[in-house]
Amino acid sequence: MLAATIGLAGSVVAAETMADPWPHSYDDEMSGSVQPIASMPLAFGRVVAVDRTGSKITLDYPAIPQLLLEGGTRNFAVQDAALLTGLTPGDKVRFEVEREGREFIVKRIVNSN
Repeated sequence: MLAATIGLAGSVVAAETMADPWPHSYDDEMSGSVQPIASMPLAFGRVVAVDRTGSKITLDYPAIPQLLLEGGTRNFAVQDAALLTGLTPGDKVRFEVEREGREFIVKRIVNSN
């Protein structure tokens, strides 16, 4: 009985000292109140399509740590349609994207060509 208690106490101490890799609660994430990490560099990708009237852009991108764990091709809403000026399919870009609820919004985009 004593050995089981010591083993359990050791597990509790170990669990309490582990750093939380994602310090936000599930409720924060689902409400869209999680803010991006300021030190996170711009993501990069390639423009597949541009919809200026709908303020959307389709990007092909690699994984974006702590946001989109798998790379792929996705339609993103754009915060301001003016960000799309001069972008054409095939352009290489660097971009800042934030999650707002269930949607991913491009807040900044820079043409890398």
